[in-house]
Amino acid sequence: MSDNLKYYIGRITPQIETITGANVMWNMYGVCVFSIPTEWTRDLCKLQKSYEEIGKDLGQYGTQFFGEVRAQTKVSSDDEVLDDLDDLYKVSSEGDKAKIVLPEEKISAVVEFMKLAAKLIIEDEFDRKFLTLKSRNSKLEQFLWDAQVRESNNLEGETPVLNSIATAKAQEVKDVAAATLAGQADFKEKVIELNSTMLALKQEFKNCATIRELNVLWQKYMGISVPYQQAVEMDLIDENGQIVDIDPGLHF
Repeated sequence: MSDNLKYYIGRITPQIETITGANVMWNMYGVCVFSIPTEWTRDLCKLQKSYEEIGKDLGQYGTQFFGEVRAQTKVSSDDEVLDDLDDLYKVSSEGDKAKIVLPEEKISAVVEFMKLAAKLIIEDEFDRKFLTLKSRNSKLEQFLWDAQVRESNNLEGETPVLNSIATAKAQEVKDVAAATLAGQADFKEKVIELNSTMLALKQEFKNCATIRELNVLWQKYMGISVPYQQAVEMDLIDENGQIVDIDPGLHF
């Protein structure tokens, strides 16, 4: 069945559920992975948010084994992953469960997926921060801003926008111009800082080579706890044998 599916990563939207056979397999902070039968991909035009096609390894294994650090893991005895694995990676079968070792190519797919998902989540959050920065002024003021800056840089020319603002505020045109240029410089400085912070954060994830390293960053920045085995290794278990609480939500 999975051979007849296409896999996509994008932003969650209700329109996904209107596509026949669509299945949301993973969803976090507005970023999701979903599959669609090949014959229904024509209905992707219904989606009102961005998406991109990804391969089966990222779409199926990247989501199923997200954060997995155990040398051996269990899956259902009827799991399709068993059809894709050589007998070499099938350790044992116990009732309705099968124990497997993930091949390197599947582990690489998980690493790639964890990086890609983090990238999209980070970009979405910094886009929201940027829009919040812009929304400090009304849409009407935003519409006139470029003209206001142009006039502020050329007070010897015509300055109808600055004149109207100066009249409304009972100020001198030169004072309005000075405040405008100072505001532009402050806004640019904040945007540069936002962009620099975003790029540095994405690079942290990009530099990771293992699922373990990525789990640490997902916990630090996304509020998603590392799996139990890794928590034990990191001494993050409390006196009751539970993983210590971490603050949920985004931390950047």
